[in-house]
Amino acid sequence: MKDLVLNDNGDLGIANNDLQIGFSDLQQQEHILVAQKGSVKEFPDLGVGIENFINDSDIDGLLSEVRAEFEKDGMTVTKIDYNENDGQLNYDAKY
Repeated sequence: MKDLVLNDNGDLGIANNDLQIGFSDLQQQEHILVAQKGSVKEFPDLGVGIENFINDSDIDGLLSEVRAEFEKDGMTVTKIDYNENDGQLNYDAKY
């Protein structure tokens, strides 16, 4: 989906004295993963709060929470897994 694009600091992206518009799906997914429930006032149920899962052994809970939050936001999740060897969360989710 196209939307406003943020820069690496989380500020509005600006190029040629104008706001940047671009593909924002990955940006939206990142925000959902990082957001704590209650941190988005308009949608208090939104967010995985992925930092809460650091050093947690409940991998199934993490995967279930990510799938539920992505689907609640309108994405279709075709793949989701966690690689314990390298600590990577892998998913394929599209609007």
